[in-house]
Amino acid sequence: MEGSRNDGRGSQQRLTVAHIMPWSGIGGVEIATLRMVEATRGLFRNVAFCLGDAVALKDSFDAMGIETVVYAAPEPSLRHGSRFYGESRAVARLLRQAGADIVHFADEKAAYHSSLAAYLARTRNVCHLRVSYPRLSLRQRLCLLPVHSFVFVSKEARRTFAMNLPDRKMRVVYDAVEVPDPGTVESNAAVRRELGVPPECCLVGMVARVSPQKDYFTLASAAVQVLAKHPETRFLVVGDNSLVDLNREHYQEVAAKLNELGIADKFIFTGHRSDVSRLIAVMDICVLSTHREGFPLSILECMALEKPVVATSVGGIPEIVEHGVTGYLHQPRDSNGLAAAILSFLEDRDEAARIATAAHEQIRKNYSRDIFTDEIAKTYADLMRNS
Repeated sequence: MEGSRNDGRGSQQRLTVAHIMPWSGIGGVEIATLRMVEATRGLFRNVAFCLGDAVALKDSFDAMGIETVVYAAPEPSLRHGSRFYGESRAVARLLRQAGADIVHFADEKAAYHSSLAAYLARTRNVCHLRVSYPRLSLRQRLCLLPVHSFVFVSKEARRTFAMNLPDRKMRVVYDAVEVPDPGTVESNAAVRRELGVPPECCLVGMVARVSPQKDYFTLASAAVQVLAKHPETRFLVVGDNSLVDLNREHYQEVAAKLNELGIADKFIFTGHRSDVSRLIAVMDICVLSTHREGFPLSILECMALEKPVVATSVGGIPEIVEHGVTGYLHQPRDSNGLAAAILSFLEDRDEAARIATAAHEQIRKNYSRDIFTDEIAKTYADLMRNS
């Protein structure tokens, strides 16, 4: 069995995978890990290592019945090497107590802080890189040296990675989403009433935490142009704007900008939600105006729900969205291009429906949970085989 190991007495035991979560809030990295755990729980015993203040994340794992361990992230330092070593030993002790066979770093930051701990615990480990890293500091490179294998979320992330690695240590694994049965989608009218959205207006949605990386200022500028022609349009933002200090502070900046532009009443911010699919289902158009991205789950989910998508041509997004075929692409910080694409969908509903249907079919064929689960299982099997 790929998901098991011999316990030394001839019987098989499931491998234990410790997922190191380095952030306090819930964003794409956390949601992707939650979905990975859900997809692989039949094959592996998963344990989530969460920071002390990651309350919502720990609650999410608890709700799934996944064991969690609270840990303190070691702080890499050459000057204070003995302190770093001591902190790493403490995390290594927790990994051994959890029975970890494999440590799965949720992103580069997780490996940066805890790769020494995984080494000291004598586990095999893999680092999941969900965005591009064309540049890495010397300290980052040193902290990534103990990593046995890297999983890249897109071909672009692998191609541009700053470290020169042998092919055997690199693997591209696309994320996956469930394609819902149309009969399970809740009534749009009911959800719109809950959100206070008029039934007749067009709803443009963006699923992303409110952080500088997601470039809500470009969305705001594009919204001005859209509203000039279609004033009944509303914009729905689904993503954390209060759980993490960075997001909370940036939300205040975005809100101030919307007030300055005179369009604050056209925007609805839901904050972090666990029912993202039902909110996407009521959107007419989905956008993602981001500076930097790996392989956004939100885009996959919007396409799976047969929504026309407009996204920035960065990172792995062009590997999902083929311009004019399965969605529209625009350049970073190009509010004019974003507005033009939204208006095109608003004013040509047949074209929007054609693209949404093509996108849905692409997701159904290429981004299934079964394919994703098999790729993760192969990654772990290769790690153990090379131990």
